[in-house]
Amino acid sequence: MSLARRRLILGCAAAAANAAAVPGWADPASNTSSNTTSDTWPSTTVAILVPFPAGGSADLSARLLAEHLKTVLGQPVVVENKPGAGGNLAGAEAARAQGDGHTLFIGTNGKQTINQSLYRHLSYDPAADFTAIGMMWSAPHLVVVHPAIPARSLDSFIAYARARPGELSYGSSGIGSSTHLFGEMFKARTGIDMVHVPYRGQAQALEDLIGSRIAAMFPIVPDVIAAIRADQVRALVLGANSASAILPDVPPMPQLGYPDLIASAWVALYAPAPAPAPIVERLRAQLDALLTSHAFIERMKQVGIEVERKHLDEFLAFAQQERARWAKLGSRLIKSTIQARQPDR
Repeated sequence: MSLARRRLILGCAAAAANAAAVPGWADPASNTSSNTTSDTWPSTTVAILVPFPAGGSADLSARLLAEHLKTVLGQPVVVENKPGAGGNLAGAEAARAQGDGHTLFIGTNGKQTINQSLYRHLSYDPAADFTAIGMMWSAPHLVVVHPAIPARSLDSFIAYARARPGELSYGSSGIGSSTHLFGEMFKARTGIDMVHVPYRGQAQALEDLIGSRIAAMFPIVPDVIAAIRADQVRALVLGANSASAILPDVPPMPQLGYPDLIASAWVALYAPAPAPAPIVERLRAQLDALLTSHAFIERMKQVGIEVERKHLDEFLAFAQQERARWAKLGSRLIKSTIQARQPDR
């Protein structure tokens, strides 16, 4: 073998050894994780998937978050509304997305804790397929009735409904929604018989309540705060442990003797798992900055939301408790109804 050829072979061997010693150089595929480090993220548009139509309180939260992230990250941040199938369409799409921090998901108690126990063929795991960034806010449920109902207190409404079994109806945002489940909780606890009328969203249900086509609803505060302030509906009681600064004249359930009728809806930010830890930490820092900003807090108050911050560990434990609680209730009350509507696959 010639001296020149030996030098060429030795040179190639040395280059290969050096390449193996430098992570991500010898194998281009190994560079994937380094492309999603905190230093390079985001490298393109960030999408926030919302499992509701535009215009609701969760959508508003996502848009305020998008504006904040766009400012601090220097990349476009867009909100994509993906309603349908009880939020499962958006959840499935988010779960399938690459875990590089460029897709985020607005999860709620319905999507992350209720649907798993109600849908036979859920194509994703709400617990395992997402990394929690943090909780954004929660809002209590309440009981509201049409002003024509001759009841100005919870006790008088219960008495009125008991005297008319099966004659009154209540609306919800759909079968399996928390507005449905809380309504069934209320019926079971108070011993009244009301007909459930499911709608495709709270807006339609509220329209019919204002129009006196249904008698009551069990919504969360932001869904009906404008109607309450305009005296279009009457709020009787709040499904919370304590009174609300937003509705100070509405008594909480425990005050009226129903400490077990407590329920709230919540919104949290998630990323598809597994998400790189440095990116998750940056997102958590920016979410915390948004939640503590005066502008965000005041904007949420305008739509009936008192921003509640929870430490991550506290939120994860809370979500797990919620999953167990709603699973038990859903199985007892409406699981058979949900499954009967789904074709076998």
